[in-house]
Amino acid sequence: MKTLVVMNEKGGVGKTNLVAHAGWYLAERFRTLVIDLDQQANLTATLGAHVAHVDSVALFARPTRVPGAGALTVTRSTRDLLGVEGVDRACIETFRDSLAGMDADYDVCVIDTPPALTNRTFGALLACDAVLAPIGINDYSIQGVAELLRAVKGVSRHYGRPEPLFLGLLPSIFDRRSRRERELFESLAEQAGTLLFPGIVAKRDPYARAASDRAPVWAMAGAAARDAGQEIRGVFATVAERMELRR
Repeated sequence: MKTLVVMNEKGGVGKTNLVAHAGWYLAERFRTLVIDLDQQANLTATLGAHVAHVDSVALFARPTRVPGAGALTVTRSTRDLLGVEGVDRACIETFRDSLAGMDADYDVCVIDTPPALTNRTFGALLACDAVLAPIGINDYSIQGVAELLRAVKGVSRHYGRPEPLFLGLLPSIFDRRSRRERELFESLAEQAGTLLFPGIVAKRDPYARAASDRAPVWAMAGAAARDAGQEIRGVFATVAERMELRR
């Protein structure tokens, strides 16, 4: 099983939209596990049809396996996840051990992290093979990039493990009609260079509808949904290729 973490210390950058569509996309070809570590539980609501009878918090308490619920299986977020931040940091390694115990059960795992550097985020970073970082095209999101990269490297150094593959900074909720955002995007491209993911997720109405309809944008009718579907499927085709996901 290969594990992808979607993370950013800042909220409101489209993490949940990305993880939900990653789950739908990858489940077309792979046995896919999605873990919701964000106590807001928006991802759990969106993927509610695939939720297993295991809460995400259980993965930190003791090595725990999640029985598959079909091509796509989701562990449920609850407010109990907040309690993970008040326990011994051994829970970080317990989470890693939970995922290691499911290596033969799934082909790929995608983890939605909270918008903060917490025990939950560190557990995800310790267990993962690759990291994708959605960022908003604004000054505050760009300023947080260095801290995000330090966290990825810091966890690897602390636990003596190889660094996960950093897939890049993915511009998300990008309003191409905004002159300021276009200018900031050009500035980010100059500063980030190869750290920038080769794709974007634009600001589009179908993505908001996907959450309420609990269905991927490519399953919707209309030209706007078709464009969104081509865009986000292209993102995850690149992710799958770079992670060397094969059946």
